[in-house]
Amino acid sequence: MNLIKTIDLWTEQHENHYECFNGAFVDGFKNNQIAFDEYKIVKNCNCIITTSNESINISNKHNAIIFYKEHIPVRLMVINEKTNIDKCIDIALNQFFDNKVLQDLYDKLKIKSSIVDMKECPIYNNSDKEQEIDVGSCDRWNLLYNMLQGLYTETDNLYGNFSSDKYFFIPNLSIKYELTTDNEKFEIEHKCAFINVTKTRLIPIQENSPLTKN
Repeated sequence: MNLIKTIDLWTEQHENHYECFNGAFVDGFKNNQIAFDEYKIVKNCNCIITTSNESINISNKHNAIIFYKEHIPVRLMVINEKTNIDKCIDIALNQFFDNKVLQDLYDKLKIKSSIVDMKECPIYNNSDKEQEIDVGSCDRWNLLYNMLQGLYTETDNLYGNFSSDKYFFIPNLSIKYELTTDNEKFEIEHKCAFINVTKTRLIPIQENSPLTKN
């Protein structure tokens, strides 16, 4: 079992959050870069999310997509239970990219996809889904800079949460994501975060990422 403690982590805020899918499927492909070469849809799993502050609402997620580059997980998206994953992916792959649609690039690069069904019964936490905050877990400096401008992505796109241009630092906030799939075990911890003034967007900093290294 591959234990992963830091990764490019995306959290779907609400069901069928198209912007989240669009960003996750396109980020990193500009300037002839290849962000990933394969992705796996993980259905009926349990991503357990715990926070040290009860006012921060982040619900457990029950589906996921893992993106790989040369068989190494490089991106994880955790998804709500009732999201129509196929439809969201279809919309993401039909977004315009370099005067074409993104699907054309995927076909050119021969990006493969697969599905695994964990068949787990859903586990819920005590979060208020009606008040769920938009979470942008951060693991690197360039992404943090863009997130503090409101963007979801490291490369410049129109996807993001632009409800506020001012963020405040929270030095003591613990958030942990735990997910076990067929081949991976994710334990992603955060110990601090930025939050915008309207409290609609949270950027927690991954504890085991380059952001916390001297």
